[in-house]
Amino acid sequence: CFEMMERSGFWPNVVTYLCILKACGLAGAIGKGEKIHAEIVRERLLEKNVSLGNALIDMYAKFGLMAKAEGVFESLQPVRNEVSWNTLIGGYSQNGFCEEALDYFEQMQDGGFSPNVVTFLYILKACVGNQGLVKKGEEIHAIIDGLGLSEKNITLGTALVDMYAKCGELEKAQEVHENLPLRNVVSSNALISGYAQWGQGDKALKCFEWMQSEGFSPDAITFICILKACGSTGAIDKGKQIHDNIVNSGLLEKEIMLGTALVDMYAKCGMPVKAKEVFDEFPSRDVVLWNAHISSYVQVGQVREAFSSFAQMVSEGISPNAITFLVLLTSCSHAGLVKEGEMYFDAMDKVHFLVPTIEHYCCMVDLYVRVGLFEEAIALIEKAPSSS
Repeated sequence: CFEMMERSGFWPNVVTYLCILKACGLAGAIGKGEKIHAEIVRERLLEKNVSLGNALIDMYAKFGLMAKAEGVFESLQPVRNEVSWNTLIGGYSQNGFCEEALDYFEQMQDGGFSPNVVTFLYILKACVGNQGLVKKGEEIHAIIDGLGLSEKNITLGTALVDMYAKCGELEKAQEVHENLPLRNVVSSNALISGYAQWGQGDKALKCFEWMQSEGFSPDAITFICILKACGSTGAIDKGKQIHDNIVNSGLLEKEIMLGTALVDMYAKCGMPVKAKEVFDEFPSRDVVLWNAHISSYVQVGQVREAFSSFAQMVSEGISPNAITFLVLLTSCSHAGLVKEGEMYFDAMDKVHFLVPTIEHYCCMVDLYVRVGLFEEAIALIEKAPSSS
């Protein structure tokens, strides 16, 4: 539509550029986005409209091109605002550059700009899952409490629960959750997810029961997390009950990830037949669901069934991924199947064009060692990626 507009002789304005930069970011159209950037610079529009600069930062961040995003940010020095800072910090956070996000958070304050709710959401996301940044997360928490923001904003409170939970600080996550003036499904999901992630399935189940007693209706994320907890604790009766709840809610028809979680739960509870029943209910199956299905056989030592399922997966036109081969090689290692292990290892690169990672090499080395083929193990170690 933008190209048609240009061909028709209409000259784009600031609103046009704002819309088309967003479109470039969503579509991954890097080349087009850079071309639009050049047009904006030629028209000297960045000097007049900081929103265009912010849109460019956001677009480059979506591409993961943070050096270019930072370049635009620096060019906005005379006119940049809180949105400019937030967009850059958010870009670094979303692309996994935690230290850079925190560094710009400090610079933002040093430059006289006050962080707002959006800033804190981005900076807490930068701390998520990084146990080395828990102290920094606690400092941010103190600032948020000092401003009274967590009492006013449920999204920010939920972000704090999520940050502590994913960093393994589960007691603090629970404390924050209990002190929220308003709790909802999302905040409860953050806590349940943390318990499930860190192997505290019993606490996840208790939190789920509390959530239901409070009248909150679980969503797909709740069910995925609680099924993981059932699998880790072997709570098969509870898992079956959750399965019934999911069916009754109608979510299973819409969310293939729920099917994957159910297959995985039944597999971990040693019920491959039940796992297959769930798997067979899905007319459309992706590689993640297939991986869970194959893994369900590996969990109970039914290696040949796993191999057969892999062959069926390939015959149906589903391309395996690195996880698929990790499951297969692990099963070969545990069963001492050298020829099969070598076949799958070779097929990764030669047939499916997947480069083996250090994890795949470790599986093969483990297989060779288990059967006493130490020379083969040493030879493979020498070929492994340098990160080994």
